[in-house]
Amino acid sequence: MKIGVIGSRGFPEIQGGIETHCMELYTRMAGFEDYSVTVYRRKPYLNSGNKNVKYKNIRFIDFFVPRNKFLETFLHSFMASLHAIFQKYDIIHYHNTGPGFFIPLVKISKVKVVFTYHNVSYTQQKWNRFARKFLAKSEEISIKRSDYIIFISEYIRTEMTEKYGLNSGISEVIFNGIKIPEKAKSDDFLKELGLTKYRYILSVGRFLEEKGFDYLIRAYKRTGIKDIRLVLAGDTDYPTEYSDKLKKLAAENDIILPGFIKGEKLNQLFTFARLYVISSFSEGLPIVLLEAMSYDLDVLASDIPADRQIDLEETDYFKVGDEEDLSRAIIKKLSVENKRSFSKVLSEKYNWDKIVSDTTNIYKKLIIGYEN
Repeated sequence: MKIGVIGSRGFPEIQGGIETHCMELYTRMAGFEDYSVTVYRRKPYLNSGNKNVKYKNIRFIDFFVPRNKFLETFLHSFMASLHAIFQKYDIIHYHNTGPGFFIPLVKISKVKVVFTYHNVSYTQQKWNRFARKFLAKSEEISIKRSDYIIFISEYIRTEMTEKYGLNSGISEVIFNGIKIPEKAKSDDFLKELGLTKYRYILSVGRFLEEKGFDYLIRAYKRTGIKDIRLVLAGDTDYPTEYSDKLKKLAAENDIILPGFIKGEKLNQLFTFARLYVISSFSEGLPIVLLEAMSYDLDVLASDIPADRQIDLEETDYFKVGDEEDLSRAIIKKLSVENKRSFSKVLSEKYNWDKIVSDTTNIYKKLIIGYEN
């Protein structure tokens, strides 16, 4: 079965939840002999370390697009969709609503389209009015023109079903997954950053308004804690007014910014953190929170529906955007040693092997007419 994948920046070693999702899903799927997968990538995110990586039964098609908040996804999705029309794919799988605008274009070739809804893009603070209208229209097109829709969270499925009168027979919820890591043994990268094991708070993500890193910094500063540092691991895809202000705020408050890191460096930061905080205003199902849980870290999460669906303890949540409430929660978390163990719930509910099986069943149902 030939699968085309449109909507991610690509992989490996490319920042983003959708990028992580696609890498974990398709590298496993392509391990089966009867699946070949073509992933459309964006050249500005490729370098000598990730450009020529080879995976069994995976082909990469790379297009150049400018790094631009408003044009990048639009142009890349258009070029990928145009190319895909002539590739005789059995399935084209779109990821998120912006790329889904071009689903009617590929439907010219009579291909079956699967659409995964990762998050409600048009509510994100980074967009202007025109972009929000475009993304809202893309959502409508994606929902109405796809042959099958995967939602990564139950609350998004409920919202979209009510909004569009969606037929339950053409959609289902398949969660994001996580793999239980092998924890780091070395702490040499921590030492480079001037950090001590278990004496820092960690948060990871792109420097976007909806991640709430600015109020996390202010909440941390409000605690008055001096002996436990705050580390924000990540960066922005392209400089914005918000990212510039965030970096300035971090520098003024002695916050550690290691940049966008992966592999052993990120492994060390997760392994030896005292507390993980996710301060987002908007998420679909946050892989990064699941990742923190996979290291059995104590966690604090904003009380948005995406975080609530993970069903943590009540003391693990704080009021989103509320610096004072977050500050109190941080102080309370750091005042006690809270040993956590999430491996059982993660392996049962967020298992990548099951996600691959559920996704390929959808493909088979659309192409062959049956599922396992």
